[in-house]
Amino acid sequence: MTLPALRVMCLSNMYPGPGAPDYGAFIERMCDCMERQGAQVERVVINSRASGALRTPGKYTRLAMQAIGEARDVDVIWAHYLFPTGFIAALAGRARRTPWVITAHGGDVANLSRAPIRTLSASGVSGAANVIAVSEWLAGRMYDEGLRPERVEVASMGVDTDRFTVGDRAAARARLGLPDDAPVVLAVGGLTERKNPLGLLQAFARLRAELPGARLVFVGDGPLAGAIDAGARTLAIRDAITRTGVLPNAGVTDWMTAADVVAQVSLVEPLGVAALEALASGRPVVGTSVGGLKEVLPHGVAGEIVDPRDPVAIADALRRMIEAPPAPATCRAAAMAHSLDYETDRVLGILEAAARTRA
Repeated sequence: MTLPALRVMCLSNMYPGPGAPDYGAFIERMCDCMERQGAQVERVVINSRASGALRTPGKYTRLAMQAIGEARDVDVIWAHYLFPTGFIAALAGRARRTPWVITAHGGDVANLSRAPIRTLSASGVSGAANVIAVSEWLAGRMYDEGLRPERVEVASMGVDTDRFTVGDRAAARARLGLPDDAPVVLAVGGLTERKNPLGLLQAFARLRAELPGARLVFVGDGPLAGAIDAGARTLAIRDAITRTGVLPNAGVTDWMTAADVVAQVSLVEPLGVAALEALASGRPVVGTSVGGLKEVLPHGVAGEIVDPRDPVAIADALRRMIEAPPAPATCRAAAMAHSLDYETDRVLGILEAAARTRA
């Protein structure tokens, strides 16, 4: 007998749209993978970064009304972020007697330090069939901040090992206009204080003194872009720094393939999807010791874990990964343990168990 397909509502305030193709792309990828694995996924999402005093209340009201209206036709609601989307999932779930599961990603847990957000998040978590944290560290942070779900599972959003794979470095460098022999350090992510690009810049200046041909590439954009340019001039390494801005996925894969090592030395990193993408591309990672990255990056095997506030330690680790890198196959093996297919299967198992609790 063929069982009916699981009907999932993906409820998210981040999702790719025409003007923001990278906005919550990791959520879209897992939804697509769920459908390939046989689930039916109804996407109730916000696909625009538009915000402001007039826009924000309206867009969340529309999201809530749509979620409540469509919750009767699904087996389970899968919400992303504790608030506001987790809170909306609880409203819809209670109104339609539909179980809900919330995935916590990081910033939503950091916001629990604000009492009003913590109260509203607790309301969404109360009655949830399950809460998923993307790392053990993040699950612990929820409890530290006073949010204590009855059930917590750990499952990341996975890495697309078909999109990110070991490629032809020489060909990628030719496409990007990079010399074959230049050591290339790559950082992928927002240029924000949390991502610590200025700390990486200081570390790279030390590395550059030892490896004069080295280059540092920032893929992404953010409020510290100007500070990076100014810092590079002050450190007299402006000619060694490249800022690409935000790139589509195809552009990111080219830079991953061309790089020698990827740096993710954030001041805190709930998991580190860019690190997993680097590993899947066969590239070692120098990653932060603060957060959940160390759960997916085997120290001394596929990279090194460092104190993100220690530029000397960062520079030394980068040099070691450039001069004696692990084999690409070793790096990729570390990523395969967290592949998109594997993590999707785990999340679907959690959602299926939740659906069975429907009254």
